[in-house]
Amino acid sequence: MQIKNSTALKERVLDLWKTYLLSVSAQDILLGEVSDHLYVGDVDFRSLAARGEKAPVSSYVDIGFSDDIGEMAYELAQGGEDMRPYSELSLFMKEEEIGDALYDYLSSHITMHKASDILDNPYYRQVKVRGKTREGHITLTVNDYLPGELIQTWHEGFQKEDPFAYGKAAFFDSRVVFPVLLENGGVWMSVVLSEIESMKEPLEKAKGKVITYGLGLGYYTFMASEKEDVESVTVVELNPHMIALFKKELLPQFPHKEKVHIVEGNALTYIMAQEDGAFDYGFSDFWGGLSDGLPLYLSFAKGCARFRHTAHDYWIENTFIDYYFRPAVMIFLMEKVLGRKERPLDQGKKASGILRKFISFLEKEPFTLEKEDDIYHLLDTKTLVRVVRKFAASCL
Repeated sequence: MQIKNSTALKERVLDLWKTYLLSVSAQDILLGEVSDHLYVGDVDFRSLAARGEKAPVSSYVDIGFSDDIGEMAYELAQGGEDMRPYSELSLFMKEEEIGDALYDYLSSHITMHKASDILDNPYYRQVKVRGKTREGHITLTVNDYLPGELIQTWHEGFQKEDPFAYGKAAFFDSRVVFPVLLENGGVWMSVVLSEIESMKEPLEKAKGKVITYGLGLGYYTFMASEKEDVESVTVVELNPHMIALFKKELLPQFPHKEKVHIVEGNALTYIMAQEDGAFDYGFSDFWGGLSDGLPLYLSFAKGCARFRHTAHDYWIENTFIDYYFRPAVMIFLMEKVLGRKERPLDQGKKASGILRKFISFLEKEPFTLEKEDDIYHLLDTKTLVRVVRKFAASCL
């Protein structure tokens, strides 16, 4: 990579660093409360909505996040070593300004939804889960969200005005019941808002002969089979209990079940033997989320790199880019443009090792960084997806 340093380039990188520190700090609060199942009850969100779209969200942030915002602003403003690098915000902003910025950030990354936003989905209208059914260590049942319970939603990717967002959240104005799969008693997957939103684009791309890796509750399989331009949907699933449960309880409710073909097998083994062009479109979804997904995503991207006639996409690929690789680019820029070695997010030993390799890989990529637009081009999701897939194919 060729970097033509200038005062303007240094100023832009420093400004992005400040934006990055604030964004991560705010999202740490946001996703922390999602993990803690924040519940703001006894509020009539429907009545608040009559006063304008922002009214229920403002009330939600006031009630649910005031203490978090105050505590985070205080800790960042103190500039303590244990809060580095995020406490560097104290070099740019006073405590009150940090608090206001955190409040504004949270307010713009939380939305309120009506129950119909999810219940009007074709899968919900057609596929019903009644009671509790078990096959081996897999259980099919239902769960619910209460009105005012905070949930994570899908972040669609890079925006120049909000470059480092990786988490958004929402709450419903009324109770929502949704299907869920439990593995050994813990939630493996559920058809919730983030699931529906994250599969919108891969479903739009599905056509002809489709193959998907990972069965779960069959949401992707159902929605793809509903498309007129989809001839068949082949599903590769490793877990025989999942397959048995799906065939018994869910598949009979599919209007186009004749299109669905299930193969019991290991996705990584299957992809290495798959003939290029045997399918028109492929979609991988056999990891649970960020914590277990990064190595699987990269391994599968390496396996798919040889395809020229089968387009292939990956569940939550945008999120891997948002959470892991764009911050790695920021660390790279801080060192190469400002001469400062910074540590990335604490993402675990395995992920940190992968990201160190990725940063070294970036140095050899044929990019020229000279002006502001060059930086934003490098940070853009489309660019990073292309670079990360190349990295997976050649370096792992």
